[in-house]
Amino acid sequence: MSETRATDGRSDRAKRDEPRDTTDPVARRQPDYPQAGISVVINTLNEESNIGPCIDSVRGLADEIVVCDMHSDDRTVEIATQRGARIVSHPRTGFVEPARSYAILQATREWVLVLDADERMTATLAARLAHISQEGECDVVSFWSLYWYFSGWVRHGGFFHGMWRRFFRRSVYLETYTDSETQIHRNFEALLNAGKLIQLPSDCYIEHLAYPTIRKYVCKTLGTYAQIEAEQYVAAGRRFSLLRMLGEPAKELAVRFVIRRGYLDGMRGLILACLYAGYRFCVWANVWAEQHSRAATS
Repeated sequence: MSETRATDGRSDRAKRDEPRDTTDPVARRQPDYPQAGISVVINTLNEESNIGPCIDSVRGLADEIVVCDMHSDDRTVEIATQRGARIVSHPRTGFVEPARSYAILQATREWVLVLDADERMTATLAARLAHISQEGECDVVSFWSLYWYFSGWVRHGGFFHGMWRRFFRRSVYLETYTDSETQIHRNFEALLNAGKLIQLPSDCYIEHLAYPTIRKYVCKTLGTYAQIEAEQYVAAGRRFSLLRMLGEPAKELAVRFVIRRGYLDGMRGLILACLYAGYRFCVWANVWAEQHSRAATS
């Protein structure tokens, strides 16, 4: 298995495994000798309305529940503690990906299931994951996610898909880890390099109560996420492209609404396809703004 090289010549794995300052709470690690069973890992920030039902949905499946909280201002930690979760803390990072690997390192079981607080386990998926963990037939499991958008479930447009590589052996995650894990919307890509990966059928899904309102989608995705992704593009040396700023939204709208049959979700499908196209536009608009801002101050 090949390793990517960091800019200073060291591999991502070497950087991850080098000695760390144990006075830094973010750098502390649990021993890499997990027990049998399943750890459910949940990252949170002000999720008091979601964390309770999320934890309840994995009872009977989880041998351990680890909640990695980014200093919530509400009752998230209190509610999670009352439901028996073990709490660890991580500094706020603006988006969840940089805190994922730290949270996974706190798990003490052989298998790890990663959930967001607004996700819910379903009985069919739970039964399959429990069987897989006992039989040991693979290293990574990819399952489906059914999204709740604007007061309804969405099953078309490419938004209901089975590419959630969120159940895996902890050891395999550590072996395949690369720095790309800290990039927005790129968690668990390295697990594609795992030896034994299985794809579950579409009846094995989590329910993701992501965006109950259009306002939340616009603020979080077109606002926050587009800005963060643009900053990462610029930091990686990518340059603004007018062709991409206009072409990516057009392509996304056509693919999601027509080719992937988003029209079957009616007006909700059209709105969602347009909003996702707008997200791609906003990413490149922010790349342009970031580059011009840097040029003006240099």
